[in-house]
Amino acid sequence: MSSVAKNRNCLHIRGKIAGSVSVLNILNVYAPQSVLAKKLLWDELIQMISEFDGYWVVISDFNAVRNREEKKNCAFKQSYADNFNNFIFDVGLNEYNLRCRKFTYSSANGRKQSKLGRFLVNPGFFNSWPEASVEAVSTFLSDHSPIILKSVSVNFGPRPFRIFDSWFDIPRFEEVVVKALKKDLWCHRPPDVNLMRKLCDLRVDLKDWRDDMLKKSSEEVTLALTDLDNIQSVMEERDLTEEEEWILLESKKVLKEEEERKSSDF
Repeated sequence: MSSVAKNRNCLHIRGKIAGSVSVLNILNVYAPQSVLAKKLLWDELIQMISEFDGYWVVISDFNAVRNREEKKNCAFKQSYADNFNNFIFDVGLNEYNLRCRKFTYSSANGRKQSKLGRFLVNPGFFNSWPEASVEAVSTFLSDHSPIILKSVSVNFGPRPFRIFDSWFDIPRFEEVVVKALKKDLWCHRPPDVNLMRKLCDLRVDLKDWRDDMLKKSSEEVTLALTDLDNIQSVMEERDLTEEEEWILLESKKVLKEEEERKSSDF
């Protein structure tokens, strides 16, 4: 630690990561309730972050949400969210996805819930620890759940979704992509949330298309193998009719295309 600065709403600790020359700024924030006071705090934080280099980790209770989905049974005002999102965009901060829980605040009876706590980091930090994660810890001691930033990935999660070059020539691939990207989204959502939503929709739709394609492909391959086996048995006994020759050629075509697809995917 090289310096500390604090005021009523934030605590700024600056130093270097142990065993490294990388400069790290940790900013612990507790935002006020007033709209005007929050706006003044956002402006103050923008000025503060712009004056110091190094990694930035901004954490704590912002008393603000980014969109309507981050509140449950609570009043939502778009202007509050817009001010908060503008602060995040102006500084260029990124947010890690929250795991284990959707909300970090819950009233005593559990009816009102909000996502008030979060970690925001600058691109330098995010690029250095892209696999980091944020977890909300359940607690009965407070109405706010503690949140933990883990810089070491201990769980690789689900397998990444891949798109193969061979898919571009398969019917309906382009149609599925265009349709997914044209889905209507909430105009009040932040741009990064909208982009994430579009990519999620695209992934889901392509997985459905892929599964359907593989199912049909498997059925076609099974039928082609059966037809080819039957035709080859017939060939040993007699000459093939024109229809049987067509079946033979079509069966070989299906099996060849399947083999080429597997090769390109590999």
